[in-house]
Amino acid sequence: MKTLEELKIDKSLFSIGQAFSDGWALVSKHLGYYILGGIIAVAISAGVGIIPIVGGIVNNLILSPCLMAGAVYITWHISKGKGWADFGDMFKGFNYLQPVAISTLIQGLASLLLIVLVFFNFLPELIHLFKISQGADAFTKQEEIKDAFLQLFKGKFIVSCLILTVALLFISALWAFKIHFIVIYKMQAWPAMEMSRRIASHNLLQLIGFFLLMGIIILISAIPCGIGLLFSLPLMIGATYSAFAQITGCDQADEINEEMFDFMGEDKKD
Repeated sequence: MKTLEELKIDKSLFSIGQAFSDGWALVSKHLGYYILGGIIAVAISAGVGIIPIVGGIVNNLILSPCLMAGAVYITWHISKGKGWADFGDMFKGFNYLQPVAISTLIQGLASLLLIVLVFFNFLPELIHLFKISQGADAFTKQEEIKDAFLQLFKGKFIVSCLILTVALLFISALWAFKIHFIVIYKMQAWPAMEMSRRIASHNLLQLIGFFLLMGIIILISAIPCGIGLLFSLPLMIGATYSAFAQITGCDQADEINEEMFDFMGEDKKD
């Protein structure tokens, strides 16, 4: 595994095709566990989501990111040949609660700031549309609501939405590996985000292409009553990890451990 100092000057690239093939090879070894873990995660999220306001915050800031950290931890161990022995390992991500939550909050605030900046230009139209669509008489204002909606969705608004989508995708790509650095390299929130930005900046086109392709796969897999998500989400976990591993070599045996193993073996022979 490359050191942080090596990664600061390293410009390794990853292959999208290899990420998908190697990622699937990893998760398919314990696919049943991944599927069951996903079902449990959805059930927990749904239960927490029932709580008004607080439930959504807990889900987005703590629960989902920590469960993803657990998935990274498990996939990393599988790649090192350790397998998934204890099903409870899916909750290992909560050991990294603080840096995971802080990094998620930072990314969320950055994304929110972009959204506010874009939609601020259309604030009067949005407020007007909101006002006429509220109240008991909203049903009688269908034509007015339709006209306001069409008035809003003009060329400038559509272009702004496209720019916002690209900007959000750009942010996601730059910080795609923040949880991997937190879990595998035991880093704190901002240093992990900075390291993710460093290695992602050399793989920006690959990451954007990766996320677009992954998004299409997830979208198509969700069509048949969401059943396909049971397979596409583990694929996303494995493929993202594989991309990270191609760059950092985190799936390779540590040289120190190998030397220790050889030394111990020689002692036993003596």
